[in-house]
Amino acid sequence: MFYIYTKEKIAKVKFSVNLTAKEVKEFMGNNLFLDYPELKKDDYIVVESNEVFKHPTYDSITNTIREMTRNELIEEDIEISLAPGEYIENKKLKSIPQPSSYHTWNSSTHHWDIDMKEVKRTFRHKFQDILIEKIFGSYEYKGNIFQMRDYDEINFIRVRMALDIASETTDIEILKEALHDLEITITPEMEENLKNAMKAGKLKDFLKTLNTKWRLQDNSVIDITLGDTNLLYLKWILKFITGQNKYTKITLEIEKAKTVEDLEKIKWE
Repeated sequence: MFYIYTKEKIAKVKFSVNLTAKEVKEFMGNNLFLDYPELKKDDYIVVESNEVFKHPTYDSITNTIREMTRNELIEEDIEISLAPGEYIENKKLKSIPQPSSYHTWNSSTHHWDIDMKEVKRTFRHKFQDILIEKIFGSYEYKGNIFQMRDYDEINFIRVRMALDIASETTDIEILKEALHDLEITITPEMEENLKNAMKAGKLKDFLKTLNTKWRLQDNSVIDITLGDTNLLYLKWILKFITGQNKYTKITLEIEKAKTVEDLEKIKWE
């Protein structure tokens, strides 16, 4: 496909020839102007292309047709797409750098606006995510890395409740059933020890020494005493309280902040 453009600032397609170069040679004697003998070839530029230029202009220096630059389009009052921070004044493209990623461009006033209330909400959400990661992330206890997700907390609570309820019972069968639910095997010797601890009023202390299976962060399983599960849960609760206190302190700092710079100075650690 050939397009024949005028040599003008705002170039125009004078005519086109829907043939290949081979066909032009074969059918037109290699003369694109065959049907326009009145036109002077030197007044035009021939461009072989599959499509026309959107905003063609004649470049006298290179003697070619090219797309207009953005500044050239502005000079010719041709509408262009403006990026945030850009505006046109006296046919000149102006640009104002974005002060921060939280500023939004106001194309009417040509200013970067900021909604501090919304920015503060964004920062609170950011620190909420950190809080959740801190609370429900992994933590170490006696050389093992444990995890705390919703279902892990349920397991801790389940063991805690079972231990409390079992330590108060005087029915050995109910106690054996509770331990069975915790996947603790009741041997004849174990049953005898339970009865003796029950009689001595030291059932809870004895139960804390019993082992149960627990899954670690890496999905491996270890034996852990029921007493240690309570300590693990206590450690997590303290971790939860510490995190909440830290988040509360940060939210107060966020409320006091006057600028984005103030907000960006706030760190978790």
